Amino acid sequence: MKTASAPLSVCITIKRTVTGPSIENSRANTQTKKMEDAIRQSLVRALTSSPKHIPTWYNYDDVGSELQFQCTTDIPDYYLCKSDRALLENRIQDIIPRVPYDVALVDLGSGNCSKTRLVIDELLTRQNSLTFYPLDISEEFLLKSMKKLSEEYDDSLIIKPIAANYVQGIDNLKQITGPKIILWFDSIINLSYDDQVDTLRLISTMMSDKCRLVFSADVTLDREEVLNAYNDDAGVMQRFISYAMTRLNKEAGSNIDLARFTYEVDFISYHDPQSMSYVRAYIRANEDIRYTLPGLGIDLEMEKGECLYFHEGDGFSCKYSLEQLRTIVEKAGLRLAESVSVEQRHAAFCVCTAV
Repeated sequence: MKTASAPLSVCITIKRTVTGPSIENSRANTQTKKMEDAIRQSLVRALTSSPKHIPTWYNYDDVGSELQFQCTTDIPDYYLCKSDRALLENRIQDIIPRVPYDVALVDLGSGNCSKTRLVIDELLTRQNSLTFYPLDISEEFLLKSMKKLSEEYDDSLIIKPIAANYVQGIDNLKQITGPKIILWFDSIINLSYDDQVDTLRLISTMMSDKCRLVFSADVTLDREEVLNAYNDDAGVMQRFISYAMTRLNKEAGSNIDLARFTYEVDFISYHDPQSMSYVRAYIRANEDIRYTLPGLGIDLEMEKGECLYFHEGDGFSCKYSLEQLRTIVEKAGLRLAESVSVEQRHAAFCVCTAV
């Protein structure tokens, strides 16, 4: 699963402006050190494992989050966010279930909330006010996004951001009682199969019979469409994916030269109900290389032809059949109550209930 910064110890209520967390400096410093230690240990494990990799979550600091958003807007063949948005705009009432009571809104991996705004608008037609809990791994990007969001709504929207990974954030959210609509947009696709099941099971621990989970998934199985989206001619996706190496150079004090590698992308397709398809993105060493990473206390050593992957497990940006999605949901102990997609079958929204 993603591992990164510790959650803010107190959720922040935002009206018109965003304020800082009300915690003592010493406690904040302790949390920061724990965060840094966790990141360092995770990177050391990843870069000394076989095969070597950098976890997908490492891309999502403030700069990486902005680069990822550029992928959704600047790549003509990047279909997923366009399909997500079109479905939300045209079938929001089918996607967000109606319930006979007010709900709070939780957004796991909230990003800039570009699609979540559509859900907020729909819920505010059903109830007078809405409490919103956005969860994101990058605190800086989260607070910046929430400041913009708070300026668009009056007191009808109360925003309480949580900067955390899924494990820490969901533990925080379990303390919040009452009915909830839980959004998990485009995030399941970047986890390994086991972590997808485990994270859905973890989400279920904060769900009562009055809660609904709505997550989106990529159901595109056409190889050409996938490769056009993830290996665009302009190199926009490559800049985002390989940003992990740029961040590593900065934070670990290294000087890894990407010119000594070849960047490659592939699509692996499986039709077994117990599996899924996925993208692989990696760099292949053009020669024997060795770089010192002072901040991690290790050397990165690779033989000519060896690959370093920009994801954990077999791949990232997973693709599914609806049967595969139903299997994952049921393995996690949830029930797939409904799925909403269109004939083009690029994106699907799954509505899940507790069993």
